[in-house]
Amino acid sequence: MGRKKPESAGPPPWTQRDEVLRYTCCLAAMMAGGHDLSQTPEVLAPFPAVNADDERLWAVGQFVLSDFRALGNGSWQVSTPMVFGTGAVGLGLVAGSLIGGAVAKSRARTAAQAAAVPRWVPIDQGSVFASRYGFYMYTPQVLRWHWSAITAASIVAPATLHFAGESVDGPISRLLQSDYAELLFVTWALEQHPQHPQLVTGGWLPQGWLQHADFHGRQPEAVPGLLPALPSAEDSAVMD
Repeated sequence: MGRKKPESAGPPPWTQRDEVLRYTCCLAAMMAGGHDLSQTPEVLAPFPAVNADDERLWAVGQFVLSDFRALGNGSWQVSTPMVFGTGAVGLGLVAGSLIGGAVAKSRARTAAQAAAVPRWVPIDQGSVFASRYGFYMYTPQVLRWHWSAITAASIVAPATLHFAGESVDGPISRLLQSDYAELLFVTWALEQHPQHPQLVTGGWLPQGWLQHADFHGRQPEAVPGLLPALPSAEDSAVMD
């Protein structure tokens, strides 16, 4: 008997993350088209929204915030006990102590060198609240950002926003991971940098997501300069 061919897994299911992206597309289309946003569902928060008099929070989700930093300065120190002895047993103990000390120092040196290499280090987490004017990180301290304070932003991976800005403590560069990262990016870009390359090409969306949404019958409407349209069957035939 021949082996049974494994069944294909099929396309991935539609998830809450997909629904967040579709909601993001709908809000982005409304903002780009100049539509009235006062009728969008409002999210309530345990703090007042103060970025503008008519500010309404329209999304909330979990986030992790990271800073690019080194965990150490490269220095290291290891204390090893000195062993003295005579005879075969004593000399063996001394040799073992020296070898063990060398190994411990080598490990400490390697760990210190690794810690001195800058990396993205999580520094905070909690709930992120988004609006048309900025966003709030509730940790439960309230960290407020107005879009005008963000000097640059890009989607560097799905659900991952890198942004730079001017904080009360000076310039910062942060990585924010959240299902609503794309919503934060699109809202900022439409308000502050409408010629952002990721915005005008639709590159802020995960690759292949529009096809995924189309398969599930959940594709948002195309918006020129914001959401590209899927190629039609005729276009696909010509390309083939």
